[in-house]
Amino acid sequence: MATERKDAGSNEINEVLNPHRGEEQTRAREHAAEILARRGVLLNGDESDEELADLWSAVERFESMVEARGGDTMTNAPDSAEPDNPAFVLPERKARESARDYTRRILEAAQELTNLER
Repeated sequence: MATERKDAGSNEINEVLNPHRGEEQTRAREHAAEILARRGVLLNGDESDEELADLWSAVERFESMVEARGGDTMTNAPDSAEPDNPAFVLPERKARESARDYTRRILEAAQELTNLER
């Protein structure tokens, strides 16, 4: 009960010190979701802010590895009919796959690209 009061007090202080924080967090979340969607990442809508950030970071890592191997993220996009190299295509999210598991698969695919010869 004391902890609940402390948390409530902390939230009130945060609201007074930064009254627009909630709006900023919402905008940041929408921006991350929009960027991920443009890159072909399927979102369920139940991802936490941290999961969105982790997904975005994993996608950036994967794309960096593709480019380092001479690939093009546009011709190797998930919706590409004929990608240059299937290994350069961002893995698709499986049905009911958690954001954490999907992030791990993307990072594993990026790691596999380090072993791919140019």
